[in-house]
Amino acid sequence: MDKNIFFIFNDIVYHLYACRTLEELKNDFLVPLKMLVPYSCASILLTDPLAAADEIRFERALCIPDSFEEAEKKYMECLDEDPLLWILHTKESTLVRESELVPEEKRLSSPIYRSCYQKYHVFDSIQYSIVYRQKMLGILTLYHTRIDGTFTNEDMFRLRSLGIHLNAALHNLLEGRPQQAQTDENRLEQLRLTFGLTPRETQILQLLLTFASNEEITDSLGISAHTLQKHMQNIFRKTGVSSRWELLKKGQTL
Repeated sequence: MDKNIFFIFNDIVYHLYACRTLEELKNDFLVPLKMLVPYSCASILLTDPLAAADEIRFERALCIPDSFEEAEKKYMECLDEDPLLWILHTKESTLVRESELVPEEKRLSSPIYRSCYQKYHVFDSIQYSIVYRQKMLGILTLYHTRIDGTFTNEDMFRLRSLGIHLNAALHNLLEGRPQQAQTDENRLEQLRLTFGLTPRETQILQLLLTFASNEEITDSLGISAHTLQKHMQNIFRKTGVSSRWELLKKGQTL
């Protein structure tokens, strides 16, 4: 991850966990998210907690710009026509790129597109289902116009990396619980004790959980790339994972 992007990412995560209200979530998370994953419009649709267990129904839309709320309210009325509706019924967070799943001609000629999004010149979207402990909380969607083009794999990676933080932060916000970053001392100590990590492995894990690159970790700790790889292999072995992404997910679920 580029150093500038790394700093932007950490700043967004910090402000995300500091959000106490939905208005703060909109202004302090959705707005700066544009610096990390550029978009023309964005929304978070929040599920209705009173809906039946097998029913997906949204009760509120947080939108950037505010005028885009018109499109999302129309979408909520014709939700059942969405070909990507299946992601709302998954028990784990899912990230999809619409242009990858639905051909352009079909996307831009569908009734739901003409009714909701044509006015805003939407061309592509990426949708992230916000799920915490198998409970659907909402969906984050970023939109591109044709001028923007389709979303890239890098856009997908950045949003997926941010998603595990959004899951926990939104859950705590909706439950009225104090927000607490996933890489704080309490969480790190829990991981250390659970998996029997050494002090050096714990230091490396802390940096991994903030999405530091290998170069940033070696520079920060003053160790060689070879030594870092040995420590990472030990961390993966002790935690029972085979990749950084699996490690991040495991850190989130403890």
